[in-house]
Amino acid sequence: MKRQLQSIMHDRIQRLTQLDDRRLMRQLVNDFLIDMVDYQEQMLNRLEQRVLDESRTVSDRYDIYGTICRQEDWDSARTFLYPVLPEDVEQQHLNIRDLLAVGTVEGETTETSAQRLCRLFLEMDTAQVQQLAHSGRTFRAVVTTDIGQYEVHTMLRPSWEYTSRLEHLYASFKLSGLSWKTVYHPYLYKFVDVLLQRWKVQPTPEEQILSITVDMEEFQAYQRPGWIPVWNVQQLRIKSTGFPTPALDRIHYEHLIHLQRYGTEHGYIVDASAEDVRYIKRGVQDMTIVSTEERSGFWQILQIHRPDQGHEVYRPYPLLNNAYADQFAHHHGERQSLPIRTRGEMERLVHMLANNHGVELIDVQIGDSRHTHTTVPPHPEYNALDLNEFLGDNIRPDAHRPLLTLSFQQQPARALPSFLQEDQLQYLIAELQRRLPEYRCKGVWA
Repeated sequence: MKRQLQSIMHDRIQRLTQLDDRRLMRQLVNDFLIDMVDYQEQMLNRLEQRVLDESRTVSDRYDIYGTICRQEDWDSARTFLYPVLPEDVEQQHLNIRDLLAVGTVEGETTETSAQRLCRLFLEMDTAQVQQLAHSGRTFRAVVTTDIGQYEVHTMLRPSWEYTSRLEHLYASFKLSGLSWKTVYHPYLYKFVDVLLQRWKVQPTPEEQILSITVDMEEFQAYQRPGWIPVWNVQQLRIKSTGFPTPALDRIHYEHLIHLQRYGTEHGYIVDASAEDVRYIKRGVQDMTIVSTEERSGFWQILQIHRPDQGHEVYRPYPLLNNAYADQFAHHHGERQSLPIRTRGEMERLVHMLANNHGVELIDVQIGDSRHTHTTVPPHPEYNALDLNEFLGDNIRPDAHRPLLTLSFQQQPARALPSFLQEDQLQYLIAELQRRLPEYRCKGVWA
């Protein structure tokens, strides 16, 4: 607006023939009109920001951010990202006696009874990682002790401990009465456990293990030992304030927890491991846990940190999140809980999600509903990794739902590394599938 006014006034001033008139008009424009336009723009921006702030819901406090970092690079003094498994930052100590008992020279161990030697991050597509982990293929590894080196045979399996934390997080959201959003942390699915299968030559029980090196053969260039996943979820143990007070039903007790010390701008949920929790009440600076527990004590709380401008970023892997675009249309729709009834509303939802993650929606196609009552099973293409597998849907068989195909295109300036692009597509489809359960959602790159 300011540039348009300057261009118009410059053109008008040039049309004046008298120099004094030009000088007077230029002074008037610079001293009055331009300042007035600047003030008007500032007031409009403040009004727009105020409307946007008032339209926001508490859901933006519970956005999950995640990436990976080297184990030695993680610093406990940092206040944004924390290890998914707290024990990952501790020094690993393997008991060689347990390894000798499992991996014998004569026999081979099964996956359920095997001992884990280490974890590896594979910089590959998730489908390739899962296929390799379930292939049963063996790899050679070298265990270095204080006496010498020993060759062993190993096998791989997915690191279920990481993905199980997502299900635990969902249970915590459910216990705390919060709506769930698909977590966009594809790194968790790219970790594998290296399991001891058998020794070629056994060491003595008195030796100490110093290091383990795995020969991944043609996948050697993709393995990243020593990396751990991190996210903005911190586990806290907070003591309730004062004595519990009886609830309105005179059966349960209210436990008050003050949050000013930890930051009221963050999100807080009760850990799913908590017992006898009836429901949660939230205030501006505190939260109340209603439980059958009549004694004051400590509670396991998950703190979800909100990012700020100075939050740390680990290189070279990008920091990913499940946040929607910060726009009024999205906040208004979330606040009103508006159902999706038209194609326009569906496309608005897709744009709110896709534009915030560096992709653009190109086309939406809805399959013919005339075949919805057939017994044709789903196409094998839908056997991709389900990011919300723990949600379940037992009342909408796939064979009775029309196919919804969405075509996306990468924005070149914001394109992710190639090994994350399919995961990005899977995340978009998983979140849209959660919001559109009456369809079978399928995503393709245009």
